[in-house]
Amino acid sequence: MNVDIHRSIKELDESQWDAIVGKDRIFCTHKYIESLERSGMNKDRCYYVVVRDGDKIAAHACAYFISAELDVFAQGAIKKIAHLARSKWKDFFVMRSLECGPPIALGNTLSFNDGSDRSKALHMLCSGIEGLAKELGIKFILFRDFYDHEAELGGHLQGRGYEKIHNLPKAELKIKWKSFDEYLNSMRSSYRSQIVKSMDKCAKANISIQPLKDLSANSCELKRLYDNVSNQAKEIKREQVDETFFQDLHGRFGEKAVVLAAKKDDKLIGFMLALFNGKELISALVGLDYDYNREYHIYFNLFYKTIELAIQTGMERIDMGITTLDPKRDMGSEIAALNMYMKHSNPLLNKVIPFVFDMITPPDITEPRNVFKAAAAWPL
Repeated sequence: MNVDIHRSIKELDESQWDAIVGKDRIFCTHKYIESLERSGMNKDRCYYVVVRDGDKIAAHACAYFISAELDVFAQGAIKKIAHLARSKWKDFFVMRSLECGPPIALGNTLSFNDGSDRSKALHMLCSGIEGLAKELGIKFILFRDFYDHEAELGGHLQGRGYEKIHNLPKAELKIKWKSFDEYLNSMRSSYRSQIVKSMDKCAKANISIQPLKDLSANSCELKRLYDNVSNQAKEIKREQVDETFFQDLHGRFGEKAVVLAAKKDDKLIGFMLALFNGKELISALVGLDYDYNREYHIYFNLFYKTIELAIQTGMERIDMGITTLDPKRDMGSEIAALNMYMKHSNPLLNKVIPFVFDMITPPDITEPRNVFKAAAAWPL
């Protein structure tokens, strides 16, 4: 086996790359990565690490350079102290890292050929990534977003000196209804009334939410609304994309990409990009006009429409993301833990930094909510 580093996904054959991505991993596909590159995501920051066994790809992973605040998820006094310190020392608690994960999505980017030695291939991937980090002068590496059941991969990383920490958990709604009305009727009255009131606000203001057909004509507005959310994000900021990302969606993904658009008097005031990933519907990107959102709950209504879309298309679940978990719980979502693996080239800092990050990143400690009635109380 040997390992190579590529600077553009275009250097790699699409069919060979996708052959080992596996099912239901749209964010790791050649098309999705290329769409990010075309939108300006690369900008000399993205790298593609490929392990070859002879003339076949045995494994690959995406990595990108990022400067991030270690207190990104901190709350209360710790957050205030960090911001105050950063106003005087701009690099306070800012870590330059090589991050292995999709730039604007959840999940890990490790892919393996079923016929290859998985342990050896992962060893080669890590060696390639660690060598790249050393070449770039980056001392900190982060492998993102592993579920609890992916313990085998995590164990290999820990064996190489990576420290396991928790990421913010994600919300996931399992679909078990035949219609949106049945979904509402299955809920306890207090939760159902919240949704009905929010939907009524839109209905009375003549706000419609429907799939947007002409993305190219609306790409400028879609980017503006997406930037609004990105710029106001407090928990985590998404990467910027330009108009070409939205212009490319239908051409690259066809019916697998749907933009649910909220409009008032033909004005676009919000959207949700939903991606079909096998039997899962992913709420990938959100854009909002906050003046309308405050009054009409556009953000919540976009999620209600996404739930309706998932039911209509026979999806099994919805990936609702890692932020604003409380209202997503009120919609009936469950919370899934996500783990990350960190490593610093300095052995002392390799123990201290993950400990500090874990300490100031709030875990999900809330109890599950009893949103739905007993199953016998509503028809299947």
